[in-house]
Amino acid sequence: MIETKKIDDEVTEFTVSNGTISFSAINYGCTITRILVPSKTGEKVDILHGFDTLEGWKAGNQSHNAIVGRVANRISGARFTLDGKNYEVDKNDGKNCLHGGFTRYEKMLWLGEPFSDSEGEGVRFTRTSADGEQGLPGNLEITVVYKLTSKNELILEYTAKTDKATPINLTNHAYFNLDGSGTILNHHLQLDCDEFLRANADLTPTGDVVSVSGTSFDFRTEKTIGRDIKNLITDTADDANRSLTGENDPFGYDHCFISHGDESKVVRLGAVWSEKTGISMEIFTNQRGVHVYTGNFLAGIKGKGGVVHKRHDAVCFETERYPDAVNHPNFPSCILRPGEQYWHKTVLKF
Repeated sequence: MIETKKIDDEVTEFTVSNGTISFSAINYGCTITRILVPSKTGEKVDILHGFDTLEGWKAGNQSHNAIVGRVANRISGARFTLDGKNYEVDKNDGKNCLHGGFTRYEKMLWLGEPFSDSEGEGVRFTRTSADGEQGLPGNLEITVVYKLTSKNELILEYTAKTDKATPINLTNHAYFNLDGSGTILNHHLQLDCDEFLRANADLTPTGDVVSVSGTSFDFRTEKTIGRDIKNLITDTADDANRSLTGENDPFGYDHCFISHGDESKVVRLGAVWSEKTGISMEIFTNQRGVHVYTGNFLAGIKGKGGVVHKRHDAVCFETERYPDAVNHPNFPSCILRPGEQYWHKTVLKF
């Protein structure tokens, strides 16, 4: 079942339900505003952080539950070279470019419409990112689909075509809390990831692909997110957190874990679950990585219900291509060329 509701003259909210779980999304930034999942007691829990009003979504600056691109994550030095031409993009994260710079997809209006196919029903958003937008080449035609299946799966699927070679790395920046509130450090997490990307102090990749074995990044066997998180400060495999010295520094996981995906097929990535609510979420994707972010910069943000969040109040699983791939020849390419189609599919099974 799909319902639509006008929020204002430009923004529409789409609500999709299969009778057990439901989600709502708006055409402002392709933002998923809520996901309602029944707990073990039958109570419906909104497992997404965010805001109560459109004004809140517009004012937010941490990509809450929205589409991120054209190049998600960081571009080091806010520059890259493609086919012999140098490009400079916004420096909105120190000397680097983060999540598209100052002109973000999450702050744009998309065309939204109800959608259904053999897998389920939901909403389809479309938009053309013009040649030169965000300092990037090519007119990029983008389609974003969120759909719900009868098997309690929320499918996020992105496709794109371009008329010039361009880097692309789309993702959704959903902030999950399976308890609905409080810390996520007690959430249980398991990842089918044998390696991760070492990060510099500014959270850009060093270029090193590191084994998780013997590190705080080893989630191959299930453990709570918080079990080893304080060890990141001294973990020799992690340059990002080792650079922090103060108790209030925003330490935590903010790293790309390497999946077994190769973009040709969808594979299992891992699962997260809550003892308190009994809610679990299994993740599948065709992307080569997932950026796990434990809400390290959430402190002080006022969210739904007027709650002022603390660090580690949510966790993001940003399925993606390797961050900063444009500047690392040893990383799989993130370049889309004319005649090719970009395809990204992630499945969240509750």
